[in-house]
Amino acid sequence: MLNHPRTWSDLSSDLLESIFEKLSFADFHRAKLVCSTWNSSSKRTVSRKSEPPWLILFPDSEENVCLLFNPEEDRIYTTERDFSKIRFLANSGKWFLVVDSGFSLCIIDVFNENRKIDLPPLEALLSSKYSLKRVRDKEFRWGLTSGSCLEMKTDNLRGLLWVDEKTEEFVVVWFFDPVGYLFFCKKGDTHYTFIPLYDEVPKLLSGFSDLVLWCYRLYIATTHRCVRVLDLSGHQGFEDVTGSNPKPMFSLRKYYASFSIAVTKDGEVLLVESTNFENRRSFRLYKKDPNADLNEYSPDLLEVDSVGDEALLLDLGIIVPANHTIGIKPNTVYFTRHDRARLRIPFDLDICVFNLATNTLKHFPQLAGLNLKDARWFLPFT
Repeated sequence: MLNHPRTWSDLSSDLLESIFEKLSFADFHRAKLVCSTWNSSSKRTVSRKSEPPWLILFPDSEENVCLLFNPEEDRIYTTERDFSKIRFLANSGKWFLVVDSGFSLCIIDVFNENRKIDLPPLEALLSSKYSLKRVRDKEFRWGLTSGSCLEMKTDNLRGLLWVDEKTEEFVVVWFFDPVGYLFFCKKGDTHYTFIPLYDEVPKLLSGFSDLVLWCYRLYIATTHRCVRVLDLSGHQGFEDVTGSNPKPMFSLRKYYASFSIAVTKDGEVLLVESTNFENRRSFRLYKKDPNADLNEYSPDLLEVDSVGDEALLLDLGIIVPANHTIGIKPNTVYFTRHDRARLRIPFDLDICVFNLATNTLKHFPQLAGLNLKDARWFLPFT
C-alpha cells in the first residue's frame, strides 16, 4: 500500500515536534525564540500552532519539583532549573510569585532564569500598628504596638500577583494565613502597605474568603459573602471603591456548594459555584440583578448560562477572550480547585475544563499517576 506524498508543511511541523519533544520547557521556549525569524519567514507554508492555557504541576515529592503540561500537545515538560528551594505562591501569565531560599518574596519568569524582580523584604511594612520581625529560618514574629505577638511561618504565606507583560508594572498582595491582614506593593515601592480586614471596616465588608487581583483592583469576597473592591493604583495607600450599599451574594443553593469569585473585563463580579456529586463536577455562575430591590438584605442573583466567546480561568479569577490564536476554548471554565487564595488543606484537586454550553467535562487522565499536591492554569505566551 502506497503512502500519500507529504507536503513541506507536514514535514516542517513534524520536524519541529520531534525537536521540541526532546527539550525541557525552558529549552522549548528558547527554541521558539531562536526560530521566530524562521517562523515569520515560513508562515505562508507552515501554520503556526496555537498555545492554550498550560498547567504548572506540583508533584508531592521531597524534591519539590514542578512540571509544565501543554494539554494541546498532551506533553509534560521538565526543567533543568532548580526549583527545590523555592515555593510558588501565585502567577500572572508566565510570571510567578515565589518565596526564595532566603525566605523572601520575588517574581520570576518561569521560562527565563535571567528575568527576576526582587521585592522588598517582608519586614518592610508601612504600618504604625504592626511589625514583622524575622526570628529564625522560615519563622517571623508578628507584633502589635499593644505588645501582643504571634509566631508566623513562611509555610503559611499566601499571595496574589498581577504583571503587565509589556511594561512589567506589577502588584503583589500577600498575607499570613490565618492572620487577618493583607499587605501589598507595586513597582517602585520599597515597603508594603497595610490593608485592614477588620479594624475600622464595616461588618459586611470584614474578613475574606476569596481574593481576585486584576490590574490595580483587588476584589475581596468577605466572610459575609459581600465583595469589597479596593483600588491600589494611587501613589499612597489605597481607595475603597466598593460603593455605599453592598449586598451579600448568595445563590439559591446558599451554602451547599463550594464557591469562588471571578471578575469580567468590565469589572463585574461573578459568583462561581460548583458541586461534585458522585465524582461528577458541575458549575453554575451568577451575577447581581441590576433591577433588584435595594431594600432587600440579600437579593436573588441572576444565573449566567454562558460567557459567550470568553473563558473563565478560575485559578486567576478572571474572564479572558476566547482567543483561537492561543487556543483558549470559548464558553468554558478552566478549573483546578476552590479556596485558591487560602490554600487550605485538605482540598479537592480536580483538573478539568468545563463547557458551559454542553455541561460536559474534559479531564486529563494522563496526569492521574503524578500524585499531585497542587496545580494551576496559566497563560504561558501572552
